[in-house]
Amino acid sequence: MTLSLRAMRYVQAALRLGSITGAADAMHVTPSAIAAALDQAEAAFGMTLVTRARAKGIFPTLAGRDVGRRIDDLLERYDTLLTGISDLQSSLSGNLAIGYNAPIAPAFLPTLTAQMFAAHPDLTFTFTEGDNVSVQKGLLDGKFDVILFVEELPNPQIEAQPLIFAPTYCLCPADHALAQFDTVTVSQIVSEPLILLDRPAARGYYLEVLDQGEKDLRIVATANSTEMVRSLVASKIGISLLNMKPRDVPSYAGSNISCVPIADSTSGVTLSLGFAPGPKRRLVQMFVDNCAASFKGELGTDLIVPKA
Repeated sequence: MTLSLRAMRYVQAALRLGSITGAADAMHVTPSAIAAALDQAEAAFGMTLVTRARAKGIFPTLAGRDVGRRIDDLLERYDTLLTGISDLQSSLSGNLAIGYNAPIAPAFLPTLTAQMFAAHPDLTFTFTEGDNVSVQKGLLDGKFDVILFVEELPNPQIEAQPLIFAPTYCLCPADHALAQFDTVTVSQIVSEPLILLDRPAARGYYLEVLDQGEKDLRIVATANSTEMVRSLVASKIGISLLNMKPRDVPSYAGSNISCVPIADSTSGVTLSLGFAPGPKRRLVQMFVDNCAASFKGELGTDLIVPKA
């Protein structure tokens, strides 16, 4: 037989007050509920906990005093657990672990972090970069509180909140012939030497876009970081496709690059926040709200190349 926490609280009150009626008044229940809890406890523990004296109350046995001390200890630790969890849920201090599959996250995450840190200096942050699969797995494994990821292929166990849709654009040197146009076509792009972002999922995605040009591709370089792609383009090795861009930040190789919308392609990716379904820690909710508000403003506009 199991004994509920409620029943243990009734037994605790009865042992402390030495009266079934008194315990019933203190716990706002009927005397029969207190008596039933005592009977359940004695059956569960296999020993007599109290002696009952009509009109005089109840008296703990020696074993009952020992059990009472153990119940007190258990309920105290249980109440401490509830208090600690409540503090964890409501606190705006502690560590926030963020996984991200957003190669340009360094262009905006530090700003969002600084805003939160200015208001709540007891915060700490752990940032971990990964690909779309690894950050989702990390969230499910309990390594992250929240992730930034591309939502097109989400795990059904993850709740997602879209931030922005980023159309695919052409990145080329500022003095390249294509940079002179307001928009370019996929056919124009595939006629040029190409630099391919070679990250999980990204490679196949960009090749699918380029295949629409129905020409053989001349890929002159691949790189697994957005910044390397941008620097290779700035060095005039070739042109490339990307979806998001830093906010007015030059590449390591210089600022002589242009972002040109693609006229005949509707491709793009949705950058989203991901988190475990259900209620969130207050700290996680604050980060989610700050991200959503920021991406609705200038930040969201600055990070994409809109369709012309």
